[in-house]
Amino acid sequence: MNKSMPRREFLTVAPAMAGALAQAARGGTLVANRRVDAARTDVTAHVPADGYPIRPKRFSEVTLKDAFWKPKITTNAEVTLPFEFQKSTETRRPLSNNVLEAAIYSLETHPDARLQRLVEAAIQAKKEAWRPDGGNGSFEVAVAWYTATGKRDLLDQATKTADWLDQDFKANNPPFTGGERDAINCLQLYRVTQDRKHLDLAKHYLDIRGLPNSLNRSRHNQSYKPVTEQSEAVGHAVNCATLMVSLVDVGVLTGIQDYFAAGQRMWLDAAARKMYITGGVGSTGNEGFGEPYCLPNISAYSETCAVLMFMTLNHRLFLATGDSKYIDVMERGMYNNAIDGVSASGDHYFYVNRLASAGDGRDHRWQRASLECCPPNLIRFLASMPGFIYAQDRNDAIYVNLYVSSEASFKMDQAEISLSVESDMPWGGRSAIAVSSKQEVPGTIKLRIPGWARNRPVPSDLYSYADQPGGPVGIAVNGRPVSAVPDEFGYVWLDRRWKTGDTVEITFPLEVRRVVAHQNVRENRRRMAIERGPIVFCAEWPDVEAGRALDLLVDEGAGLAASFDREFYGGVAVVNARARGIRTPTAAPKPVRLIPYYLWANRGIGEMSVWLSRQGYAVGDIGPAGGLIFYENPDAVADGWRYLEAAPFDQSAGARWGCFRTEIAGARGTAVGTGRQNTQDILAACSEPCTAAALCANLSVNGVRGWFLPSRDELIQMYRSLKAGGAADFRECGLSDNYTYWASSQLTADMAAHIDFADNSRPHFDDKDFPRRARAIRAF
Repeated sequence: MNKSMPRREFLTVAPAMAGALAQAARGGTLVANRRVDAARTDVTAHVPADGYPIRPKRFSEVTLKDAFWKPKITTNAEVTLPFEFQKSTETRRPLSNNVLEAAIYSLETHPDARLQRLVEAAIQAKKEAWRPDGGNGSFEVAVAWYTATGKRDLLDQATKTADWLDQDFKANNPPFTGGERDAINCLQLYRVTQDRKHLDLAKHYLDIRGLPNSLNRSRHNQSYKPVTEQSEAVGHAVNCATLMVSLVDVGVLTGIQDYFAAGQRMWLDAAARKMYITGGVGSTGNEGFGEPYCLPNISAYSETCAVLMFMTLNHRLFLATGDSKYIDVMERGMYNNAIDGVSASGDHYFYVNRLASAGDGRDHRWQRASLECCPPNLIRFLASMPGFIYAQDRNDAIYVNLYVSSEASFKMDQAEISLSVESDMPWGGRSAIAVSSKQEVPGTIKLRIPGWARNRPVPSDLYSYADQPGGPVGIAVNGRPVSAVPDEFGYVWLDRRWKTGDTVEITFPLEVRRVVAHQNVRENRRRMAIERGPIVFCAEWPDVEAGRALDLLVDEGAGLAASFDREFYGGVAVVNARARGIRTPTAAPKPVRLIPYYLWANRGIGEMSVWLSRQGYAVGDIGPAGGLIFYENPDAVADGWRYLEAAPFDQSAGARWGCFRTEIAGARGTAVGTGRQNTQDILAACSEPCTAAALCANLSVNGVRGWFLPSRDELIQMYRSLKAGGAADFRECGLSDNYTYWASSQLTADMAAHIDFADNSRPHFDDKDFPRRARAIRAF
């Protein structure tokens, strides 16, 4: 690839003819694995496309009647949106662009005179505050305002700002600054102006990313290398998903395959190795992607903003390829992670959507935060959600992607055809489509057969069903059964001359299914998740004995049965199971009710878990607190605990045992099972702060407490099971000496036990005032 042309000349190079967007024979879709041109990615050499080969039906052109989605969208319009405006008034902060955009969308389908006045006032303030060098942050609002009303005031200002940016790039060539939305904002502007300059601006924002002069160059903001060379979903999850959307957009709209291919590679890494069963992405505390197959439950991040952008990415990939696997992933995120981000009442939120909770209060839904990015994005999604239901390609074929009770009209073969859908989804498997048209219309309706109805929960081996294959899909046209076998893209084609009175009936199997994770996902070994159709279920504290949702061991022999609870949050399906506590595997199982995951944390604070144990823990498994299981007690019934779990990190690299030359009453136990009492004895008699025992006893890991300093034999067992067994890295960094951990076992007033990890766990005794490492454990 020729890299000799300076990038500041990017926007001044005369365009050269490039290969047009590759289209498949059916529907004109992008062929993702084929090079469509040989254009250099650092010069403007492309023929702009006016849009994607498949186009979604705009949300405002879809009339929603659905019993699942319509109440949520109504609550969004009547509760959530006004609440966000109220918060802006209370804090005297400028109204978020995303809130304003969501309000503009909402007004198209939910007219409200008061909200209209607030929006118009905000638009006027934005017009008055505008300056040509003010950046591209308001481009999306300008596009939404123009699309909804036809008014060009904000749009004209946006195009002037784009002209300023164009000139600034030519004159000054500013480097990538770390912003995540620059390209996507310019792409939104291009969609309505069709001005190639705006597409080129978006492309340029991608091309300067990852250059040596990028500010704060890092994997966290995906600037560690040029974007077309990237293959991994890394760094900040929202930022990365936004980059993927921009790459796919630029690839499709310019026809330059390098961009699309990079976005698709990154998507594959996320969907095949880094996605939660709820459709969420981002597993680390820095809001980012973690290592492949590292999907912690109780410490998950899975931010609401991240899943919303990931859903957008999947929708775009579908529009480019016509492949329903992307809708499968999008649907999973919509029905689970996304709507979990807002309470049933519509005025409390989650940023973090964990898959397990210790009930310590970390997962209490909040109303106000110092930085509020997720609520504005969430209300924007809900306001425009009907736009994900239908699409149409350039051959006029209609895609039915989501089975949602609704009505929409389409142009097909120069005539108008209307579809009216009545669906029981997601609680029932039946959907019916009624067709109306003033004349017979030849054409194709494509029905998506979801992956979960084809025994494939996700388009990879990250998750799979542990049950026997589900029942068959049934499709009938005007009462006569037709083939329900989908094509390679997951669609059943119905080709005919459509007329008023035609009906299509679809029946999906909605069995309760057990899902297991890939064996490399350590957190979910010997566990299962429960889903039915697109809905993932969880166990929550009000529905299990003593509220102990983290400790459930499901009795698989008792079966799982769904029922409909009309009184539970407007009526939902629940799953009835039987389970016992994992620490008492011989006890009789008791009834347990599982609820849809998106509804958890609406009834107060308590334990919750999506992944439920189907067997006991094995050494090396991730424990319920996020630590590591290293011992199973053969006398569990008598002792009242079954497992020992080591904290996932050291509590100190140099703590004192404490109370040197002071004999502690007790604290002399050395056997497995004595560490907890030793720690209590130490704390009762030794008031020194920051001792190894005190650090362990005061520890909270992912909201779980009850930790203690291990006894001598417990520490030896930890070494043998985790360090020697290779299940954990204790970060010795090649140390050959002084790599020792305190035990809670006291020898004399001066000395206590420690275990030398550099010497094959040989026990030693040494002065209690010597600094050594400390690693807490707990028994459950």
